[in-house]
Amino acid sequence: MSTASVFGAELPKLPGGTSGIPREAVIASQRQRLIHGVTMAVAEKALAATTISDITERAGVSKKTFYEHFTDKLHCFLAAYDHGAAAILAEVTAATTARRGQDPVEQYRAGTHAYLSFLQRELPYARTFCLEMLAAGPEAAAHHRASRTAFADSVGVWHAGHLPRQPDWRPVSAFELEAATGLVYEIASARIAAGEADHLLDVCDDLIRCSLAVLGIPVR
Repeated sequence: MSTASVFGAELPKLPGGTSGIPREAVIASQRQRLIHGVTMAVAEKALAATTISDITERAGVSKKTFYEHFTDKLHCFLAAYDHGAAAILAEVTAATTARRGQDPVEQYRAGTHAYLSFLQRELPYARTFCLEMLAAGPEAAAHHRASRTAFADSVGVWHAGHLPRQPDWRPVSAFELEAATGLVYEIASARIAAGEADHLLDVCDDLIRCSLAVLGIPVR
């Protein structure tokens, strides 16, 4: 698996003049650089103190280019959050899918490990969006809620897929799925806030055991 940041632009430095690069690729690169810029700026300064100039300086683009993509810094911030939320969910799903046919608890373990590894690897994103989202207003809270729901739904799909073949499992409610995934999120966020992101994987087994207990699944 690549260790390159999911926030890095595919075209990090666009040549000047007539480059022959398709306009669509230029636009995509600019947007990705702005997403990287806001991620780094907010991680360093917090959202309230971050300015458009902070974002564009880190992105290496002009303010004019910024406003061609986003209406304001919150719009850019939320685009970065959504980009990262989609990337981490995709990574968790890929880790789980790669173990299709294996023991379901091992699948769950692989997904949880991938989640924590992503937060360690993408620490500016983790610090920014685990710690800043709920202070960024109602629109940001709605994006955060949608992401949390997507993770709960993904665990629900995993659970429903294995339930018919697991006699010691029981049906679970949407609330239990929310609680199981929320437990992992909250503990990880607390570690990140305390500056202990490097130790996230140290609590992986405990998180797995506790979150599966919420779902009534024994860990052998």
